[in-house]
Amino acid sequence: MKFKYLLIIFLSIFTFRYSYSQEYLPQMESRYFTSDSISVLKPKPFWAAGEVIGTNLAVWAFDRYVVKESWARINWNTIKNNFKRGPVWDSDKFTTNLFAHPYHGGLYFNAARSNGLNFWQSIPYSAGGSLMWEFFMETEAPSINDMMATTFGGVALGEITYRLSDLFIDNRATGWERVGRELLTGIISPMRGINRLITGESWKRRSYKGRSYSNVPVNLILSMGPRFLADEEKSRKGSSSLHFDLALNYGNPFNDENYTPYEWFRFKLGMDVINQPLINQVNAIGALWGKNIWQKDNRSLMFGIFQHFDYYDSDINSKNNQLIAPYRISEAAAAGLGAIYYKNPDPGNKTLVYGELYTNGVALGASLSDYMKLGERDYNLGSGYSIKGGAGLIYNKQLALLLNLENYHIFTWKGYDPDLDWSTVDPNELSVQGDKSNARLTVFSILLAYQFKKQWSIALSNRFFNRKTDYKYHDTVDYATYDLMLKVGYRL
Repeated sequence: MKFKYLLIIFLSIFTFRYSYSQEYLPQMESRYFTSDSISVLKPKPFWAAGEVIGTNLAVWAFDRYVVKESWARINWNTIKNNFKRGPVWDSDKFTTNLFAHPYHGGLYFNAARSNGLNFWQSIPYSAGGSLMWEFFMETEAPSINDMMATTFGGVALGEITYRLSDLFIDNRATGWERVGRELLTGIISPMRGINRLITGESWKRRSYKGRSYSNVPVNLILSMGPRFLADEEKSRKGSSSLHFDLALNYGNPFNDENYTPYEWFRFKLGMDVINQPLINQVNAIGALWGKNIWQKDNRSLMFGIFQHFDYYDSDINSKNNQLIAPYRISEAAAAGLGAIYYKNPDPGNKTLVYGELYTNGVALGASLSDYMKLGERDYNLGSGYSIKGGAGLIYNKQLALLLNLENYHIFTWKGYDPDLDWSTVDPNELSVQGDKSNARLTVFSILLAYQFKKQWSIALSNRFFNRKTDYKYHDTVDYATYDLMLKVGYRL
């Protein structure tokens, strides 16, 4: 990445006073979402199981009778064949396998959570819903990667959407405010919205809010602005789009009393209008367990076990008969160890400092394939590890410089035969992860931001993407690019 791009960013702080968006901070100027009571639901495991089955049947019926998909024409013979063939690596497109399936798994998970089951009790519902779909609801062979992405990605997205929907429930509200709150709850967590309709909670007026969690510190920021994504590192050509994102910091990572999964998590959703995929970024880090291991004066160090979900997508171009995407990265099933350091300002010093470091095992990841085109699939599946780190300086609760580094290393173990005649291949019968290879994927970002009028912020960010893929049967590909974004944000 040329130094001039970094120089532009640093100079902008003096020219435009861009600064603090809070989107990467573990805890800073949070709004406390409080409830006057805690609503404890009676566990209904069989009702939850019925909703998982009902969800699958409803989706299947839509695909079979409305969309008329051929793979939805199931019968007892197709079900027997699925058990006989066993699981394979499928060829669905990147968005379907690495985002849609985790989202679907989140519906299963939320069917259990909104019926009174806790985090750990809800995991089998994500797994069970996926198994039912893969073996019973399609004519295609069960998919190994779908079951992994739906289960583990569903847990991450499911718990996040469940807790996020909780922030907007208020059983005391009436009129259009109540309608808006219930609609928003249902959009964020459809299964919770359905269950509130079934039980009548959607319209019953109570003397209490009725949330599942109380006194939760939250930073929820909605941002929008122009974005430029270069074709490659040294190019001034690329695509421009209008970017929207949601950044959420939930809870306090240093509060280790009665620590339960996702008491603290961070979530970000990025969307583009025109020229890029609508959903092109999803990042989630959730603490499964945490403990303060060191504390002195205004400094704290927390150590924990974290679940990770990451998804980056970009539009594909063609160059020299190769498929070229500036970046395409997925970490659908990953967990590992991490630490967060936090230093509040000393008396007379207005600077806050924080840092974080994570190392993870990746059970299911994906990266772009430069050579293989199998059905709708132009990416390699695999497993490996990732390392992430971040640091920030915040001055006077307004002005911030934030740095973030993500590095993924994905190994594709089960590759195709290089002498394969592709014209004779049925994509649904060839069970491979992709090109036999290993891919290093790096994302470096720098953000300058300024918060003004308490709830508004403006920020300028620069991200650098680099992918180096070593193929067993093809030439190594080293590809890099960058993007620039200017965003105006509003903190709810």
